Amino acid sequence: MSKIIKKFWDLDEKEFNRKIVSQVEFYTALKSADDFKNFVYWPNELSPKEKHEYKIENKTFTNCSFAFTKFENIIFQNCKFYNCKFNHSIIKDCRFHDCNFQYVNMFKVTVKKTYIEPNSFRNIIPNIRDFIGCVTNANMCVTFFQEILDNSKDEGQPEHTKQADYHFRKWKGLNYIQKKFKPEKDSRRTSNWMFIKKFFPNLSLYLLTGYGYRIPNFLIVFIAGFSFFAYKNHLNWKGYGLKQKDLSIDVFDPIEPNISSTLYYTLDCTTKLIDSQFQATTTFGMGWLTAQSLFGFLLLSALITIILNKFVR
Repeated sequence: MSKIIKKFWDLDEKEFNRKIVSQVEFYTALKSADDFKNFVYWPNELSPKEKHEYKIENKTFTNCSFAFTKFENIIFQNCKFYNCKFNHSIIKDCRFHDCNFQYVNMFKVTVKKTYIEPNSFRNIIPNIRDFIGCVTNANMCVTFFQEILDNSKDEGQPEHTKQADYHFRKWKGLNYIQKKFKPEKDSRRTSNWMFIKKFFPNLSLYLLTGYGYRIPNFLIVFIAGFSFFAYKNHLNWKGYGLKQKDLSIDVFDPIEPNISSTLYYTLDCTTKLIDSQFQATTTFGMGWLTAQSLFGFLLLSALITIILNKFVR
């Protein structure tokens, strides 16, 4: 785990330079600067009393603790939270618009009747820069995104439900790694078979379609797969024993491959969108034809899933 995660996971209030002891002091401090740093909010709740207190906008909170705080009836607009603690907080009847959360402790946070964009927490722990930190704390993120997912369903927010489900499944995959290699104290380590059974299907869905929500994932897999099969077809052309079917194709040559015939044949095998008029006759050629057809079938299934998730509520 990185040093920054070790530090912000520690709830000791001595780590902060300032203790805010009242809500009045908090709102007074907000007026003084856009970047609010190094404090622990001590009151049990943050609930507006005056009209100007209902909306907090264009503020950056750095190295701050709102742990064990109940937020209610507040609108956060274009706010950024970096290295902040919200563990054991309750967020109710609030709205978060265009906010960003990075390195935030959301352990056992409760979210109810709130408008909140799950993608705001995509860097709750930046998983590329701190993969070990992500694995170590995956259980917290799984629980938090489950909370957001339930809130989105309860509030009838279909787009947020899809976002939350995507992030929940992604962190669930990291949680499988955590349970296998870095289990929590007093927790049983996942067996090899159970890890294989759960992790690799999760990883496949993530890479192939982004759990049915990400078209770019599908396009990357299709382009990579198509390029691979086109290369293998061009390389193995002579071994396929290709024969022409019904029509005479100018670019067809069963012995010497060319770019046009290779592309037509690969499109035919993987997508069935065209008829290349080429037919493999050897066992070797039929084997590669079968592999490409299965690849195309899996991609078609994935594409249907994405379309359904994209356009069906």
